[in-house]
Amino acid sequence: MRAALPAAAGLGVALQIALIATGLARPLLLAVSVVAVLVAVGAVWVLARRAVHAAGRERVAWTVVAVGTLLWMVGTALSLRTAIVRDIRPPPQPEALIGGTGAMLAMLCPIVGPSTSLPWRERLRMATEGGMAAAALFVPVWAFLLAPAYRHVGGVFTTVIAVAVCVQIITTAMSLVLLSRHQAHGPTAFTMLAAAFGVFGVTTVVYGAFVLTGRSNQMASVSALMTVGTFLLLAMGRYPMPADVPPWGGAATGRRAVLPYLPVLAAFPVAATQWFTGGFDGMLFATMSALFALILLRQFLVLGEVEKARAELQYQATHDHLTGLANRKLLYERAARWGRDRTPVALLLLDLDGFKQINDRFGHAVGDEVLVEVAGVLRAVIPERHTAARLGGDEFAVVLDPAPEVAEVAELGERIVAGIKACGRVGVSVGLAHEPTGRATLGMMLSNADAALYKAKAAGKGRVVLAPVALT
Repeated sequence: MRAALPAAAGLGVALQIALIATGLARPLLLAVSVVAVLVAVGAVWVLARRAVHAAGRERVAWTVVAVGTLLWMVGTALSLRTAIVRDIRPPPQPEALIGGTGAMLAMLCPIVGPSTSLPWRERLRMATEGGMAAAALFVPVWAFLLAPAYRHVGGVFTTVIAVAVCVQIITTAMSLVLLSRHQAHGPTAFTMLAAAFGVFGVTTVVYGAFVLTGRSNQMASVSALMTVGTFLLLAMGRYPMPADVPPWGGAATGRRAVLPYLPVLAAFPVAATQWFTGGFDGMLFATMSALFALILLRQFLVLGEVEKARAELQYQATHDHLTGLANRKLLYERAARWGRDRTPVALLLLDLDGFKQINDRFGHAVGDEVLVEVAGVLRAVIPERHTAARLGGDEFAVVLDPAPEVAEVAELGERIVAGIKACGRVGVSVGLAHEPTGRATLGMMLSNADAALYKAKAAGKGRVVLAPVALT
């Protein structure tokens, strides 16, 4: 299927170019339109079957896209009938309204399908990317299609076509943004839907160009592109509907990340050309101004994301991944300022009693639960201004800076022992080191606290033993 999709798309585009460039016989145009309708019938059947066999929000999503595809198919079939009987009427034709309604309905699928939502910053970032792509797509469409049409045709006729084209520009921009998102488990149903949206958007713009230039009045002129879009809808039924994460979630990484920016790269040369040829009017000025504003907003959001990522990396580098407590690195960083203001410091070195037996009997998963439980006790007992850390294994440390009197530190150690014992799975022995001048290094404090901890273990465990730091 992965190889068939690009092959079908390439064949459809090549056939469309051949039909337009060579002006082949009208029966061939109509034959390709019939193929588009038949593929749409298959797509409706496949999507409807997925809706019947689904449940919950997934059923709603499949139903929405199936009904939307059905309406679009009806509109395409009516367009084919109009082409056969040569019924030329001014827009908006009923078939265009029906098909457009179906496409707009199918666009609701990514909204009703996922069971989770994105943070507001992510939604704003994607909306900014979509607006940026839409503004950039509008620049060449206005310069080469709509502006000349308003000059030479004008009236309600041009406005109706312009509205339809602008709606499909938004659809195409949405498709680029959706296709740029990373999917951890590969393509999903929304990937195919987004690709179909993009094809239908391009189809509408091409059709609008033909209508405004008087070269075609029938939807059959873009029949090959319609076939590609309907084939994508047919393929959609073969992929899973994401239910656990938003289909537009995930970082825009790799080569696909540039998709929303491709129209931006094309917009600037077009605007420059119009400037030097005298075609840079008020609409282009407003669109380019909006494009610049959206680009600046996007960069601002990127800087915020970079700062957030940096803070997250910093947190991961200085905290234990299991318990969320500080790690040895952060403990040494905070100990580096000891002695500057001569404030007293204290260190409690903790080693769990009976933890090895827990691991041997129940496994490491239960052992991890015990470590997280101990971390919760430390957070509840230790004031926030002090530091609780996991040094590794079942060894923890608590640094009090500035430290209270020795008696208060010992009382805090007793509360830690009682709190961990109350959990009912392990006990703890504590070695306490106290330095009233703050001139000790962390290494000295750890050495003295470790000696005290050894005495606590030898004395029967589950107790606090004090070993004052002796400075040399």
